[in-house]
Amino acid sequence: MEAHRINSSVCVALEIVTGVGFQWWALPVAFIAWLIIWKGTFGVIEKGVSLLGLVTLCFVVGAILIHPPWHQVLHGFVPTLPQHDSSRYWFIAVSILGASISPYLFFFYSSGAIEDEWTEEYIGVNRIIAAGGMGFGSLISIAVLVLAAMLFVPRGIKVEHYDQLPMLLVPIFGRTGFWLFVASLGIACLGATLEITLEIAYLAAQGMGWNWSENIRPLDEARFSLVYTLTLLLAMVIVIVGIDPLKLTIFSMALTAATLPVAIVPFLFLMNDKKYVRGYRNGWVSNTMVLLIIGLAFVLAIVTIPLQIFGGG
Repeated sequence: MEAHRINSSVCVALEIVTGVGFQWWALPVAFIAWLIIWKGTFGVIEKGVSLLGLVTLCFVVGAILIHPPWHQVLHGFVPTLPQHDSSRYWFIAVSILGASISPYLFFFYSSGAIEDEWTEEYIGVNRIIAAGGMGFGSLISIAVLVLAAMLFVPRGIKVEHYDQLPMLLVPIFGRTGFWLFVASLGIACLGATLEITLEIAYLAAQGMGWNWSENIRPLDEARFSLVYTLTLLLAMVIVIVGIDPLKLTIFSMALTAATLPVAIVPFLFLMNDKKYVRGYRNGWVSNTMVLLIIGLAFVLAIVTIPLQIFGGG
């Protein structure tokens, strides 16, 4: 009975949220993102979103409280080939690779280092941040997979819509789980929005030789400000016209994987240039791993993207 009441509450909340029309939420969301970039500094955006993002640890807590069979969880770390829907499996895999090593991460991270005025003394801190950030994201992803395996698979649920996702936390935290999920998804999307929007503005301004910095008044860097404003407007229009943002994101990440050899290989030359990076050159292990990942992502993208397009996936 209690579970029924909780599910009813979640459905009511979802009806309230989606009653206006999902796509029209793009208007206030785009305005809030623009206002944060317009008024905020790089430090506020970087540290503020990072701190708010700690709410996603609720997935880790949920994965522990649900008491999964840990031996099977550990067994899941061993790579296995798909038994069905192989083209979709590999398409998702290549999308994840594209999201993990996307070129925009290089542009945003390097621009952030300039914004924060990093020097050579920050090499150690940089390594901790990079490893810690990837580790944190991987931990959350693992927790989500554990919850999905425990809650969705036994019920034969295939996630196809956003309104199914809160059930990852509702059975564990009750009504609070719904709002924890909303907060987690909202903050994660806000962080991605700010990051990608600024990256596009950084890329355009640096390429054109314009003034740029999130720490400078918008009036002193008008063209930089115009770029991120137009970027948010375009993204808003895409959502309003009804294009599924989730499908668009996954497909764009797969396309990113297909372009990795062109986008990333030049960085390898810089990362091995003794005159440029001095004693911080890549070792043969790092170079080998990067080349293997890029090659794998490229091959998978070339194979799976046509299958998804012509297969209607």
